[in-house]
Amino acid sequence: MSLRRFLIVFRQFPIDEVSVRSGENAREVVVACRSINVGLFISGDLRRNVEVSIAYGEKEDLRVMTFPGKSLKRVSPDERSISFFLLKAYKELANLHLGEVERMDNGIELRRTGVTELLSSWSGSGTYVAQDDAAKEQVPVESPSGLYIYEVDDVGISEGLANLPAVMLRKPMSPERFILDINLSSD
Repeated sequence: MSLRRFLIVFRQFPIDEVSVRSGENAREVVVACRSINVGLFISGDLRRNVEVSIAYGEKEDLRVMTFPGKSLKRVSPDERSISFFLLKAYKELANLHLGEVERMDNGIELRRTGVTELLSSWSGSGTYVAQDDAAKEQVPVESPSGLYIYEVDDVGISEGLANLPAVMLRKPMSPERFILDINLSSD
Protein backbone atom coordinates (compact mmCIF):
# COMPACT_ATOMS: atom_id res chain seq x y z
CA MET A 1 0.00 0.00 0.00
CA SER A 2 1.43 3.39 -0.96
CA LEU A 3 1.55 5.86 1.91
CA ARG A 4 1.00 9.62 1.82
CA ARG A 5 2.37 11.48 4.84
CA PHE A 6 1.33 15.02 5.60
CA LEU A 7 3.56 17.02 7.92
CA ILE A 8 2.01 20.24 9.22
CA VAL A 9 4.56 22.38 11.09
CA PHE A 10 3.98 25.07 13.71
CA ARG A 11 6.48 27.10 15.72
CA GLN A 12 4.42 26.61 18.89
CA PHE A 13 1.33 24.63 19.79
CA PRO A 14 -0.64 26.37 22.57
CA ILE A 15 -2.99 23.71 23.92
CA ASP A 16 -4.27 23.27 27.45
CA GLU A 17 -7.05 21.46 29.23
CA VAL A 18 -9.19 24.55 29.90
CA SER A 19 -9.24 25.56 26.22
CA VAL A 20 -9.97 22.03 25.01
CA ARG A 21 -12.79 21.48 27.51
CA SER A 22 -14.40 24.85 26.70
CA GLY A 23 -13.96 24.41 22.94
CA GLU A 24 -12.04 27.70 22.71
CA ASN A 25 -8.88 26.33 21.14
CA ALA A 26 -6.02 28.41 19.79
CA ARG A 27 -5.73 28.88 16.02
CA GLU A 28 -2.95 26.29 15.80
CA VAL A 29 -5.08 23.63 17.51
CA VAL A 30 -8.08 24.35 15.27
CA VAL A 31 -5.88 24.11 12.15
CA ALA A 32 -4.37 20.84 13.43
CA CYS A 33 -7.82 19.35 14.14
CA ARG A 34 -9.11 20.32 10.71
CA SER A 35 -5.97 18.98 9.01
CA ILE A 36 -6.38 15.61 10.74
CA ASN A 37 -10.09 15.54 9.91
CA VAL A 38 -9.58 16.41 6.23
CA GLY A 39 -6.56 14.12 5.88
CA LEU A 40 -8.06 11.01 7.40
CA PHE A 41 -11.84 11.23 7.40
CA ILE A 42 -13.02 13.15 4.30
CA SER A 43 -13.52 10.17 2.01
CA GLY A 44 -16.48 8.22 3.32
CA ASP A 45 -14.23 6.08 5.52
CA LEU A 46 -10.95 6.31 7.41
CA ARG A 47 -8.08 6.66 4.93
CA ARG A 48 -5.75 3.75 5.65
CA ASN A 49 -3.01 4.98 3.29
CA VAL A 50 -2.60 8.42 4.90
CA GLU A 51 -0.78 9.72 7.96
CA VAL A 52 -1.17 13.25 9.28
CA SER A 53 1.59 14.57 11.51
CA ILE A 54 1.40 17.73 13.57
CA ALA A 55 4.83 19.07 14.51
CA TYR A 56 5.89 22.01 16.62
CA GLY A 57 9.05 23.39 18.14
CA GLU A 58 12.48 24.30 16.86
CA LYS A 59 14.28 22.55 14.01
CA GLU A 60 16.77 20.88 16.40
CA ASP A 61 13.99 19.73 18.76
CA LEU A 62 10.78 19.06 16.88
CA ARG A 63 7.86 17.39 18.65
CA VAL A 64 5.76 15.29 16.29
CA MET A 65 2.30 13.73 16.79
CA THR A 66 1.40 11.32 13.98
CA PHE A 67 -2.15 10.12 13.34
CA PRO A 68 -1.72 7.00 11.13
CA GLY A 69 -4.89 5.99 9.29
CA LYS A 70 -3.73 2.38 9.16
CA SER A 71 -3.60 1.83 12.93
CA LEU A 72 -5.63 4.68 14.46
CA LYS A 73 -8.25 3.65 17.03
CA ARG A 74 -11.03 5.46 18.90
CA VAL A 75 -10.56 8.84 17.18
CA SER A 76 -13.67 10.33 15.62
CA PRO A 77 -13.72 13.08 12.98
CA ASP A 78 -15.14 15.87 15.16
CA GLU A 79 -12.90 18.73 16.28
CA ARG A 80 -13.64 18.23 19.96
CA SER A 81 -12.59 14.57 19.94
CA ILE A 82 -9.43 15.28 17.95
CA SER A 83 -8.49 18.17 20.25
CA PHE A 84 -8.70 15.87 23.29
CA PHE A 85 -6.36 13.38 21.59
CA LEU A 86 -3.99 16.22 20.65
CA LEU A 87 -3.97 17.33 24.30
CA LYS A 88 -3.23 13.80 25.50
CA ALA A 89 -0.44 13.44 22.92
CA TYR A 90 0.94 16.88 23.86
CA LYS A 91 1.16 15.86 27.52
CA GLU A 92 2.87 12.55 26.63
CA LEU A 93 5.38 14.38 24.40
CA ALA A 94 6.44 16.50 27.38
CA ASN A 95 7.88 13.33 28.94
CA LEU A 96 9.88 12.21 25.88
CA HIS A 97 13.57 12.97 25.47
CA LEU A 98 15.18 14.00 22.20
CA GLY A 99 15.46 10.94 19.93
CA GLU A 100 12.67 8.96 21.61
CA VAL A 101 9.60 7.51 19.88
CA GLU A 102 6.46 6.21 21.59
CA ARG A 103 3.14 4.79 20.38
CA MET A 104 0.02 5.57 22.38
CA ASP A 105 -2.62 2.86 22.91
CA ASN A 106 -4.88 4.47 20.29
CA GLY A 107 -2.19 4.25 17.59
CA ILE A 108 -0.94 7.86 17.70
CA GLU A 109 2.83 7.93 17.34
CA LEU A 110 4.88 10.48 19.26
CA ARG A 111 8.45 11.44 18.48
CA ARG A 112 10.98 14.06 19.49
CA THR A 113 13.61 14.61 16.84
CA GLY A 114 15.52 17.08 14.74
CA VAL A 115 14.23 18.16 11.32
CA THR A 116 17.12 16.55 9.44
CA GLU A 117 16.61 13.18 11.14
CA LEU A 118 12.85 13.28 10.61
CA LEU A 119 13.07 14.17 6.93
CA SER A 120 15.74 11.60 6.14
CA SER A 121 13.67 8.85 7.77
CA TRP A 122 10.40 9.84 6.06
CA SER A 123 11.42 10.99 2.59
CA GLY A 124 12.01 7.59 0.97
CA SER A 125 9.32 7.82 -1.71
CA GLY A 126 9.48 11.52 -2.54
CA THR A 127 9.18 14.85 -0.79
CA TYR A 128 6.75 17.62 -1.76
CA VAL A 129 6.85 21.04 -0.10
CA ALA A 130 4.17 23.74 -0.18
CA GLN A 131 5.85 27.11 -0.77
CA ASP A 132 4.66 30.66 -1.31
CA ASP A 133 5.53 31.20 -4.96
CA ALA A 134 3.18 31.41 -7.93
CA ALA A 135 5.84 29.79 -10.13
CA LYS A 136 5.74 26.52 -8.17
CA GLU A 137 4.02 23.45 -9.57
CA GLN A 138 0.33 22.84 -9.05
CA VAL A 139 -0.78 19.75 -7.16
CA PRO A 140 0.04 16.73 -9.35
CA VAL A 141 -2.90 15.30 -11.29
CA GLU A 142 -2.35 12.02 -9.49
CA SER A 143 -0.52 12.61 -6.24
CA PRO A 144 1.98 9.85 -5.57
CA SER A 145 2.93 8.45 -2.21
CA GLY A 146 5.52 10.42 -0.30
CA LEU A 147 5.96 13.15 2.27
CA TYR A 148 3.93 16.37 1.82
CA ILE A 149 5.11 19.28 3.98
CA TYR A 150 3.19 22.44 4.88
CA GLU A 151 4.86 24.91 7.25
CA VAL A 152 2.27 27.13 8.92
CA ASP A 153 5.10 28.93 10.72
CA ASP A 154 8.68 28.98 9.46
CA VAL A 155 10.65 26.46 11.50
CA GLY A 156 13.42 25.80 8.98
CA ILE A 157 12.21 22.70 7.18
CA SER A 158 13.80 23.93 3.94
CA GLU A 159 17.24 23.79 5.57
CA GLY A 160 16.65 20.11 6.38
CA LEU A 161 15.90 19.47 2.70
CA ALA A 162 19.37 20.51 1.55
CA ASN A 163 20.48 16.94 0.80
CA LEU A 164 17.08 15.60 -0.25
CA PRO A 165 15.42 16.06 -3.63
CA ALA A 166 12.09 17.82 -3.18
CA VAL A 167 9.34 19.05 -5.49
CA MET A 168 8.04 22.51 -4.63
CA LEU A 169 4.27 22.88 -4.86
CA ARG A 170 2.15 26.00 -4.80
CA LYS A 171 1.05 26.75 -1.24
CA PRO A 172 -2.68 27.24 -0.68
CA MET A 173 -3.97 29.50 2.11
CA SER A 174 -4.33 26.65 4.62
CA PRO A 175 -2.88 23.20 5.26
CA GLU A 176 -6.41 21.76 5.20
CA ARG A 177 -6.79 22.90 1.58
CA PHE A 178 -3.36 21.49 0.72
CA ILE A 179 -4.28 18.08 2.17
CA LEU A 180 -7.71 18.08 0.53
CA ASP A 181 -6.24 18.91 -2.91
CA ILE A 182 -3.61 16.17 -2.63
CA ASN A 183 -6.09 13.54 -1.46
CA LEU A 184 -8.70 14.49 -4.07
CA SER A 185 -6.15 14.27 -6.86
CA SER A 186 -5.47 10.67 -5.80
CA ASP A 187 -9.11 9.52 -5.55
